[in-house]
Amino acid sequence: MSWLREFWPWFLGAFIVCTVLFILYTLFFSNRPTVRQFTYKETPQGKLTLEIHLPRDWSEDDRRPAVLFFFGGGWISGGIEHFSWQADYLARRGMVAVRVDYRVDSRHHTTPDKAVEDGFDAFLWLLRHAVELGINPQQIVSSGASAGGHIAACLAMCNHPAGIDMSLRPALLVLFNPVLNLVNPTAEEEFTSREIELIAMMPELEVTNLSPNLHIDGSTPPTLLLFGDRDGLLAQGSFFAEKALSKGVPTTLLTAQGQKHGFFNREPWHSVTTLAMDHFLLGQGYLSGTPLIDEAVTNSSGKGKILIETAVIKQ
Repeated sequence: MSWLREFWPWFLGAFIVCTVLFILYTLFFSNRPTVRQFTYKETPQGKLTLEIHLPRDWSEDDRRPAVLFFFGGGWISGGIEHFSWQADYLARRGMVAVRVDYRVDSRHHTTPDKAVEDGFDAFLWLLRHAVELGINPQQIVSSGASAGGHIAACLAMCNHPAGIDMSLRPALLVLFNPVLNLVNPTAEEEFTSREIELIAMMPELEVTNLSPNLHIDGSTPPTLLLFGDRDGLLAQGSFFAEKALSKGVPTTLLTAQGQKHGFFNREPWHSVTTLAMDHFLLGQGYLSGTPLIDEAVTNSSGKGKILIETAVIKQ
């Protein structure tokens, strides 16, 4: 047995290495979602795609809740890669998560109404393919940031720019510093000169039609709003929350102290806002179990707790 004593440290070392590798695989790879790309629309400016994150244990026989993410960029720039981290996160939590490309000024030379039209058409595409994607069409969340948040809100609250009947709408809204009113945009609200020009190029009727703050009523879905308290668009978010609350709509407005527009794109706010989204979806019954982000970790910087709940009504 002397040979065993001689090689025992090697056996033990190999066992430890294999155990560590197995744990790392389990934590970072075994639960990694599958991502599939589809073309949802052909436009005069080219095709538009969406990328779908499917949970590891996904099946076509499922009826899972889903979320649509629309990137930010002032209807001028931005890309489908935005929200890839949040989409992966929610897929790991069991949802089908979809990131949507849409037309923007820098690449397609289009106005905001065309971006919203694309958002509607992505939603309609998802409804048409809900069965094969294992999605419950009654449990679709619309989400986005800035101009993408505007698109997300329009899907639930505005008319399709092409006049297409929308018999089914998103059931929840999760909006990251969204634009909620296109009427009389100003620099004080942090609209850029080009954004103001693009809105001015839209038909006047469409500017009103595609201003979610002008269409808040009792049918507005439960909503989570996330803003920095130094964001020029916060006034629009506060108006939305107050009006929705007055209509009995379950609404939560969270603000990050000392933060400007787009704050959620960097840590610790990246994790803090994703955890807030997780809690909101848990409360609405779209998720179950324990969040994958440790609240103690998000609070360790001393900033994580400074998400202030300024307006809320629960179901």
